[in-house]
Amino acid sequence: MTGGTVLAPLAALVIGTILVLLAEAFLQSENKTPLAVISLATLVIAGIFAGLLWGRGAQAFGGLLRWDDAALFLAFLFLAAGAFAILLGMRFLIQQEMNHGEFYGLMLLAVTGLVIMTATVNLLVVFLGLEVFSVSSYALAGLKRRDERSVESAIKYFLIGSFAGAFIVFGLALLYGGARTLDAPALPAAISSSLALAGLALVICGLAFKIALVPFHMVQPDVYEGAPTPVTAFFVVAPKAAGFVVLLRLLIPYAQDGLKKEAVFSFLAGIAVATMILGNFAALRQRNLKRILAYSSIAQAGYMLIAVVAGDPSGLLFYLTNYLFLGIGAFGAMIALGGPGREALDLDDLAGVGRRYPWIGGIFAVILVSLAGFPPTGGFLAKFYVFSAAVRAGHLILALVGVLTSLVSVYYYLRIVVVMFMKEPDQEPAVDTENPAVYLVLLICLYAVLQLGLFPGNIVTLIRQAAASF
Repeated sequence: MTGGTVLAPLAALVIGTILVLLAEAFLQSENKTPLAVISLATLVIAGIFAGLLWGRGAQAFGGLLRWDDAALFLAFLFLAAGAFAILLGMRFLIQQEMNHGEFYGLMLLAVTGLVIMTATVNLLVVFLGLEVFSVSSYALAGLKRRDERSVESAIKYFLIGSFAGAFIVFGLALLYGGARTLDAPALPAAISSSLALAGLALVICGLAFKIALVPFHMVQPDVYEGAPTPVTAFFVVAPKAAGFVVLLRLLIPYAQDGLKKEAVFSFLAGIAVATMILGNFAALRQRNLKRILAYSSIAQAGYMLIAVVAGDPSGLLFYLTNYLFLGIGAFGAMIALGGPGREALDLDDLAGVGRRYPWIGGIFAVILVSLAGFPPTGGFLAKFYVFSAAVRAGHLILALVGVLTSLVSVYYYLRIVVVMFMKEPDQEPAVDTENPAVYLVLLICLYAVLQLGLFPGNIVTLIRQAAASF
């Protein structure tokens, strides 16, 4: 296999990013649709190149870039998340008077960074990918330049992200000093000093910042609230997927080492319990929809961490796949229920929209029910796989906490449904009914959530093939 073939997916993303930025700089047009078209075409081409590598185990740069099936599966998720975010943003950017063409280039750059993160087992290359993503994500978070909350969220994101990056860099230095390697599979056999173990702990803490695990979650609700909604939809899904896969690659080798496994996985189990409890109970007190879904995403990270503790790659990949459509669909519904110059950000903004616009309210309701874990949706199966894996691995208490906190989440998810269908509005709700790109995203998410719940066989087969790479 030639080096050009191995590099093709990343090359397509980089070339597409450059084309979008050059087009924005030289065309100087108020119509940004061509930039969206170029971006979507770039993602499709990168996806085709990635598909050609499936099952072939390609690598480059002496194994620093490694396309195993897990990396390719995650690449498809990132490409889909980027495409959905672009579709959600096409009309939203115009309506909110923030029609900046750099949105599309930055989104492609963010996807590129995430793909690099997961297409390697070398922690230094992971950090390089993380920084590519981080730099673009800071700019995306503050894209709404005239909104003080957006600027504030970008500053907070930058500061906390810098701390997280410093944790990881310092941890990598200690790891290399103690283990003389940064390849994840070789670390357990090489780590024998407290110096290297401290480095491992710092790297885990840095990743925990990125995927919003307690107690490293502090800035996430503010970032999600202040960032433009299409950007928030991307943030709530894609970075979590990358962070958890890197964490799994880092920790799976420890499953064969009894003493180290007990210490590392007990630490993570405690974080999972704290994350599930705090995320769900904090969401109960919120009335802003973005903050409700932000704390919900923190709780969801706790459920995903159960799969890591249980050593269940298949369960984690299924959960991430399902959450891609749930997260994008929830924020897509928020965009659909808004209008020119306004967003449906408060619970009261949704009063009566379910009766006035039943198909939008109905899709949002199905997504919320799936987030709560009700059958026959994908959310139910995702939690079932994760909790049953925890029981099989002997983590009965962890599974029990997951079930109980899921019951708590039912209240704040169904509260939104009740407001949409049963509360009388103070004024007639105004919804933008001329946004076909958003409606396309919503229909895809609805289909995927029901497909994953009712007929998950085909995707489960692909997931098992990808999970074997771990």
